[in-house]
Amino acid sequence: MIIRSDNTFLKRSLPVPALLLFVFLAALLFADSAAFSGDEVGAQAAFEQYYNRLNEVLVSATHSPAGQGEEPLNDLIREVLYIDRLAPQILQKEWPKLNQDEREQFKGALVTTIGIDLRKRVVKRDGIRQLPRISFESKELKERFAKFTYSFSGSKGKETVTVFMLDDGRGIWKVSNMRIERETLLRRYYKKCDNLVGKYSFAYLIGELMGRGYIILEDFESSEVGKLPKNWTWKSKDNAKNKPYEIVLENGNKHLAAKDNGESVIIGKNIKWNLKKYPYVSFRWRASRIPAGGDERYGKTNDSAAGIYFIYKKKFGLIPESVKFVWSTTLPVGSAARRSGTGRPWVVVAESGAEGLGEWRTYSFNLYEAYKKTFGSEPPDRPIGIGLLSDANSTKSSAYADYDDILALKQADADSGVKQHLKAE
Repeated sequence: MIIRSDNTFLKRSLPVPALLLFVFLAALLFADSAAFSGDEVGAQAAFEQYYNRLNEVLVSATHSPAGQGEEPLNDLIREVLYIDRLAPQILQKEWPKLNQDEREQFKGALVTTIGIDLRKRVVKRDGIRQLPRISFESKELKERFAKFTYSFSGSKGKETVTVFMLDDGRGIWKVSNMRIERETLLRRYYKKCDNLVGKYSFAYLIGELMGRGYIILEDFESSEVGKLPKNWTWKSKDNAKNKPYEIVLENGNKHLAAKDNGESVIIGKNIKWNLKKYPYVSFRWRASRIPAGGDERYGKTNDSAAGIYFIYKKKFGLIPESVKFVWSTTLPVGSAARRSGTGRPWVVVAESGAEGLGEWRTYSFNLYEAYKKTFGSEPPDRPIGIGLLSDANSTKSSAYADYDDILALKQADADSGVKQHLKAE
């Protein structure tokens, strides 16, 4: 376990760049600008200015520290690519299932991943990383459609590049697709996204496209203040119970507040990610009241100020296998225990006692190893969900806690959190 006051343990990780991408912006810039302007001299001057601008942005971006220089390049990509048309074509049948916020997330992630790939595919020429030189070959022009063909020297010798452009309805021409030999930009990203969407959750798709080295399992930012968290559910037996959770806005940031006075309602969210690729998890919580005499080993005292479940799978589709990290009242940090009974989670103590009450604390754990240290075998490749529970019904007291920023990470300075096993009821 490691405790930090911020998320400095996050490490950036970029996806493997694609050959296809480094040409499309340059292709637009090299296009016969006279097709869009009756003033060939003015068009040529505009082209040179735009070309220089792109290379300046790329030079700055490729020489900047990670995380810097991205926005100017992303802004330029938004100008050039017809993202509003590409995004639904890439996701196809999944697109209608997304709400407006999710659609905007996807478009932003698509721009980011193209920017990442573009930064990695510029070539070094005269000591400066720039776009490769390409040569204009032919053009086809219609009222709102243009197709340009170029050639460049690639890894396989001379290769042909075809750029398709559309008028977006405002007299602005944008790249709607491109093809290098037989592979198109649209098809390449369709395959990439289809592989991810078909197996994992939308949040995982966004994290992979963003190339940031972590997946946001939940940060509560899309939920409405004063309401239950969006896309979270509970067991049917708890339908009639008061749900002691609500979204709170504090210093411009949303988090989930839990105030349990005996309700004991677990809420859960279905979300799938690749555990082998992202074996670590992190989360923040802040406990302000711990249940008196809570001891997670026994039914009569099985209460925790805060608890986060990571659900690995369900046997026969019904019986969950999960590890629950808790803020315990009495058990020592690093202890693990599991009560007998079908579907009981392994409880791992991340925090204990009254010290630190009222403070936000960030934790990271190796979730892959946590399964091995508790269940004693290799975990499944794909966890299926997360859960939250602050409860005080067994001790007939109260448990108050806040939750935020539940992430899956590729890398972190963390272990399983399991230091010793305790006997339980």
